[in-house]
Amino acid sequence: MKMIPIGIYDEDGDALCLMKASDFSDRNYEGIQLRKTKEGMPVIISQSKKTAPLMWKVSYGFSQIFFRTFDEAIEFCGSRGMDMVKGKPE
Repeated sequence: MKMIPIGIYDEDGDALCLMKASDFSDRNYEGIQLRKTKEGMPVIISQSKKTAPLMWKVSYGFSQIFFRTFDEAIEFCGSRGMDMVKGKPE
C-alpha cells in the first residue's frame, strides 16, 4: 500500500508555512530564503557553497536564475511579486 500525504496545510490553505528554505539545500547550494509566487508556488533563494562568479540562485517552477549578489536576487523576486512566506523571519 502506498501512503500519500494529504491535507498538510495551515488554516489559510498554505502548505509553504510548513517548509523551510534549508529543506531545499543540496550538496552545491544552501537554501537561504523561502518566498512564493502570486499563485502560491515556492520560490527558493539559495547561496552556492563554493566560490563562483554567480553565487546566488533563484529557483521556481522549472526555472533557475543566477545572480552575483543577494540584493540582485531579492530585487528580481520583488519585481515579479514573489513575496516572503508569512511567518518566516529570514
